[in-house]
Order: sequence, then C-alpha cells, then structure tokens
Amino acid sequence: MSPTIPPNSLRERYVFLGSGLVLAVALVVGMAREQQWGTRWVLLHLLSSNAEGLRSGQDVRISGIPVGKVLALQLEPNAKVKVTLRVQEQHADLIGPKSMASLGQEGVVGDHFVIISADPQATEPGAKLAERTLPYVQPVAINNLMHRLIDTQTELLATLKNTTSLTSHEIPATLRGINKLASTLERETAITTPQLRQTLQQLRSTGSSAEQTSRQAQQLLQQSQPLLLSTLQDLERVASSSRKILQTVQQLLGLSDETPKSSD
Repeated sequence: MSPTIPPNSLRERYVFLGSGLVLAVALVVGMAREQQWGTRWVLLHLLSSNAEGLRSGQDVRISGIPVGKVLALQLEPNAKVKVTLRVQEQHADLIGPKSMASLGQEGVVGDHFVIISADPQATEPGAKLAERTLPYVQPVAINNLMHRLIDTQTELLATLKNTTSLTSHEIPATLRGINKLASTLERETAITTPQLRQTLQQLRSTGSSAEQTSRQAQQLLQQSQPLLLSTLQDLERVASSSRKILQTVQQLLGLSDETPKSSD
C-alpha cells in the first residue's frame, strides 16, 4: 500500500506550486511590458557619416518622450552608417516630411538618445505607414571643438601678453608727451588770451566804425544825388550855349567859312 500524504503537506505543496505559477506569470508580464509585446511598430532609417554617439538599444524620442528604440547599425558600401529605428505606430503620424533626426544627451555625461523633430501629419484611421529615411543632423565633434578652443585660447593669451608688453612701454611715453603738450598749450593760452581779447575788441570797434561810416556815406549820397543831377544838366546847357557863341564869333571874324546855324 502507498503511504498516505498528510493534509498539511498537500496544502503546502499546492501553495508552493501556486506561488511559483504566480511568479512565472508576473515574470512573463514584466518581460512583455519591457519588450512591448503586441505593440505595432514603424521602421525608420538614418544615414550618418559615422556612428559616433549611436548604438543599438538607444531611446528614440519625440518632444522628449520615448517612442521607440534604435535597432541596428550597419556599415554601407559607401562608408555611410545606416541606422535602423523602430517607432510606435501610434506616434508615427507625428513624423512628417519636415522631420529631422539628431543626437541628444542626458546632461553633460549622460546617455545619448535619438531625437526626431515633430511634424504632425493627418492620416486616415487604419492607414499603414511605410518605411522611410529621415535626414540626420551630424553632431558637433566635441574633441575638435575643444582643440580649436584651446588653440584659440593660446593665441588670445599670446596676443594679450604682447599687447601688455607693448602698452607697458608705449602708454607711459604717450602719457608723458600728452602731459607736456597740455602744459605747453596751457602756457601759450595764458599768454595769447589777453592779446586775442584786445584784438577782438579792436575788430569789433573797427567794424562798428566802418558800418557807421558806410551808413553816413550812403545817406550823403542819397541827399546829394538830386543836386548833382541838376548841376550836370546845367553844365550841359552852359556848354552848348558857349559852343554856339564861339561859332558865331568865329564867323564874324571870318575865321570860319561855315555859316552860323540857326539856334533851335
């Protein structure tokens, strides 16, 4: 006869099997959630000149929200790197013709991830989105930038050093020359200022006298102009009468063959 199993042992065995089954189900559910089983995906591709900063498993983000993963990197015959991405189909309509991909980073030393700029498109429900290749903006080479920054800093320090050395000799001499010039100008100004003031006063008085004389001459000319015109007319009449008298005397004395003209 087979030995009978006590009820307590049987209950413990069922509890153990049930606990193991629950753990197995929880593990499967966790893996399904982690791997996003049942999610529909859209494949995208990028072409990069190098794979710096890119690796499989990186997040793909739109507006800072993870929407997919980097699947694989492949070296093409033309030495380009083809990057394959997958994006959740429910977010694929946020990627349009103007969308571009670039490389982002968490902080300064954090993990890298792929950023896709949003370009929302209106799609019909149930429409299947095709694979496509997005433009990829190559990240700036930090090492080259740091080397250039160091070289620029070195040149700047050398320039500042040369400038300091030059100005330490030139500026004091220039300041001494300016000080000497200022002293000379101050001395000459003190000497010439009284003379200039006296000359200006003389010019002002001369100008006033000349203006007064000009006004007097103009006034005298206006007053004497009618009298001068009358005197000139009288002189013309006297000259005409004298000419006629002289011609008459010449005829009477027989000094001229011309007959005297009758006066008007």
